[in-house]
Amino acid sequence: MLTQINIAAAQKINMEIPPPAGGMTMANIGIVFYSRTGTGRTVAHRLASITGWPCHEIRDTSPRFGLMGDLRCVLDSLLKRSAPIHYGGPPLGEFDHVVLIAPVWMRALAAPMRTFLQGQRRSIRAYSVICVMSGHGGYRAVDDMVEISGAKPRSILLLKEADVLAEECDAPLCRFREQTLAADGPGGWNDPQLPCID
Repeated sequence: MLTQINIAAAQKINMEIPPPAGGMTMANIGIVFYSRTGTGRTVAHRLASITGWPCHEIRDTSPRFGLMGDLRCVLDSLLKRSAPIHYGGPPLGEFDHVVLIAPVWMRALAAPMRTFLQGQRRSIRAYSVICVMSGHGGYRAVDDMVEISGAKPRSILLLKEADVLAEECDAPLCRFREQTLAADGPGGWNDPQLPCID
């Protein structure tokens, strides 16, 4: 079970966790994640413990277990198929800003998150992205999100699965928190550069 971040943990990673600054309040930000293996869930819960933002999960209606589950992931990614999902959280329109956390499959956005975005894109006011990957493909997954949503994310964090499992993601998550709080409104197409932490 994940432990709550505390002062000692903050000192261990040599950084303070200041109160929110800027225009956006924590109550207006929500976390929505999909996780097949549990790594993305770990990231989502860790970010929630650091920030206090509410956390909501996208689930497969049919679990992806074993070899057949692996095969479904590959085919869904290669064919860009829709994936039957269940989301029990609040409408995304209730949030000023949504943090989307998803794994990278075959160097592309995981099918369940893609399906979710296709159904919710009109409700998203502004969003940031955390991609969890075993190797590469994080930027391509972000490109998938941009194509589906029609807007740029306000902040991007790419995390390696090995770093998450080694519990070495607190520092980038804290920086991501500050960057997300500093964002003001949806990403514009004329933004000179997307802020990225990796």
